[in-house]
Amino acid sequence: MSVPLSAHSPHSANSPPRAPAVALTERGRWPQASLAALLTDVERAALLAAGTPVRFEDDDILVLQGEAGDSLYVLTGGMVKVTVATETGTETTLAVRSRGDLIGEFAVLDGMPRTATARAVGVVGAVRIGRAAFAAYGERHPAALATITRSLVAKMRAATERHAAERTWGAKERLAQVIYELAAGYGERAADGAVVIPLPLTQMELGELAGVAVSTTERILGELRRDGVIATGYREIAVRNMDFLAVIRFS
Repeated sequence: MSVPLSAHSPHSANSPPRAPAVALTERGRWPQASLAALLTDVERAALLAAGTPVRFEDDDILVLQGEAGDSLYVLTGGMVKVTVATETGTETTLAVRSRGDLIGEFAVLDGMPRTATARAVGVVGAVRIGRAAFAAYGERHPAALATITRSLVAKMRAATERHAAERTWGAKERLAQVIYELAAGYGERAADGAVVIPLPLTQMELGELAGVAVSTTERILGELRRDGVIATGYREIAVRNMDFLAVIRFS
């Protein structure tokens, strides 16, 4: 069972449904680490115009591992959890994606089956772009296609580095790395200077991203709260000391 950051059950009868991580229609700001933020205004507008707006409800599947991929999605709001299932049926969270990110681009680019499943966490807004429309976009905007390729390589590099970290870092360093990356990539600066991560993650999901057991995740989050590094609310983390996280993740 996934455990919220400040509650016992994310799907109990008294728990509110997961709300969108960010607005589904506001297009004024894009997270600095997202693909949309790396494109020029013209490239971004053309990409969003190349597809059809769609909406997913909580737990809906955007792409399914093993299926053929004939389209990709540009996320315009909400959060998506990317998971991979082993032959034994065990499912592991690989990453989370949010506003401005692409989902499903691997299969569209190489024509191979989907490598992972992407599932909506709360309500998700997106633009669906078919393979032919995406190919036409790349022909009209070759510089944008190069940017998308670099973004794809960055995802693969981050996944490789995280896998290597699981072999060398302790649980606290791995969890600090995940929180730091989420804050740096999606964080929004609050009035008090804290960096709020606007993603409704549970303790289990954070732990899976870091390769840490949920009980250990709960303990480490408690230590970081006591040290004044973070503050947590219901499915919310506010980072009060980014420098501290940057240091301990490489200690």
